[in-house]
Amino acid sequence: MKKKEIIRRCYGGMKERHGVETIILFHVGDSFEAYFDDAETITRITEVPRFKMTAAGIPAIRISDAALEECRNRLLDAGCKVCVSEVRGVSGRHILKINETNTETGR
Repeated sequence: MKKKEIIRRCYGGMKERHGVETIILFHVGDSFEAYFDDAETITRITEVPRFKMTAAGIPAIRISDAALEECRNRLLDAGCKVCVSEVRGVSGRHILKINETNTETGR
């Protein structure tokens, strides 16, 4: 299966499970990535630069592990629901952490 198809399938499945309004962040290596409309939303709110995955042509953003907390808090402060998805092993099992409000500010 090609990378584009894998991303579309995982992204679509997560959106279906957690709602189209939820921003899905996938843990990939030492960073977190978001795709399609989520990448657009994150860029608009946090000014993280957007790029297109060259082979697949998918709009995406990449957030370093160190910047995740700040980015997540800015999204939560803007009223977004955020789901962090960690894929472990070839089984594709997801470990989720879903935030609906900023726990530091209570917003």
